[in-house]
Amino acid sequence: MRTMVTAPQDREAASRDGAGRRDGEHCAPAIELRLLCPHEARLVRRLAALDDAPELSGEILVALIGGQAVAAFSLLDQRVVANPFLPTAEAVALLRLRAGQLADGGTRGRRFPRPGWAGWRGH
Repeated sequence: MRTMVTAPQDREAASRDGAGRRDGEHCAPAIELRLLCPHEARLVRRLAALDDAPELSGEILVALIGGQAVAAFSLLDQRVVANPFLPTAEAVALLRLRAGQLADGGTRGRRFPRPGWAGWRGH
């Protein structure tokens, strides 16, 4: 499961011109949200150490910017660890939002039924 999100100002900038930016305007980097794979536990251990917090447990959502883990959220106890040396407020807010979607029976990013599903009426 991967969710790519950009800040609202990026979507507005993209609608202004073909290049997506005005002269001198910079786009915010994309934030990738996904469930952490078990073999990636070291990423969360590193974040916890940087944040001077206990390690997270259970299923974990991670936020990556430019391929670098910047924040993580435990679906088990809703605790967060984040890199205190980077601006992570938006990434943490997105992690909380996505965790809420998953807790509410979210479709893990799927908006449309998959082919072969009993309710699928594809033509």
